[in-house]
Amino acid sequence: MSVPVTVSSKASSDLANIFDHHKIYNGVPKARQVVKDLLIEVRKLGAENRHRIGEELDGWEGPPAREVHKDVCLGGDYEIHYEIIPAYDIPTLISVIRVWDTRQDR
Repeated sequence: MSVPVTVSSKASSDLANIFDHHKIYNGVPKARQVVKDLLIEVRKLGAENRHRIGEELDGWEGPPAREVHKDVCLGGDYEIHYEIIPAYDIPTLISVIRVWDTRQDR
């Protein structure tokens, strides 16, 4: 069972920041490839039994209950924080909340 994945506006902004950062140091083609690879990882979150593999994060208690996980990807350089909706049940939607380059200050 595949689950639809959406990207929040904040996560989209994070991807734009990652692109801008890579563009400065590595050029546009590399920046474009990194963002493309991150979006592939985001889509993979919707695959069957893939969404609950990431570490569950504290600090997102309700009400209502929220189930937020962290997925570390692309060699440990990036974190994707995402919410599974509905929490602790069969998911109908996965919402990507944030995307971070772990090497940058947040």
